[in-house]
Amino acid sequence: MKSLAHILLSAPERDALVAELAATLDQHIASRSGLKGTTMKAGFASLKLAQPDIAGRAVRALLPQVVEALDPLYAEFLRHGSADFGAFLAQHAAPAATQLLAATDARIGNSRNTTAQALYKRFRGSASEELTALLPALGRVLGKYAA
Repeated sequence: MKSLAHILLSAPERDALVAELAATLDQHIASRSGLKGTTMKAGFASLKLAQPDIAGRAVRALLPQVVEALDPLYAEFLRHGSADFGAFLAQHAAPAATQLLAATDARIGNSRNTTAQALYKRFRGSASEELTALLPALGRVLGKYAA
């Protein structure tokens, strides 16, 4: 059985995967409401002013760590014979979020983008909640390209 990283990182349609994941991230942020959502949207907008392609760049930079972090869950998903990786991730939200946060913590710690670091630090406390909300869409996109 090939790993999720092997399948997705060597995929000929990797650019399409990155674009779809970036669009998913944009949609997630746009859907957030309340004070936290407004703050998140404003922070993301400031990042986009500096680098309009920030979502795609962030996805491209984080993709290897993301798929590596989710690989054990993907292997379990395949063993169970489940049909929807997004639904599977939603059912296994705690370990998925823990693995993804460890990967993003490491990546942002090495970033030279001080704006991104500040924004991440500001939202790190609620990152698990945001990731949990994003997992079904993330899993559906990854599952689509892994199939």
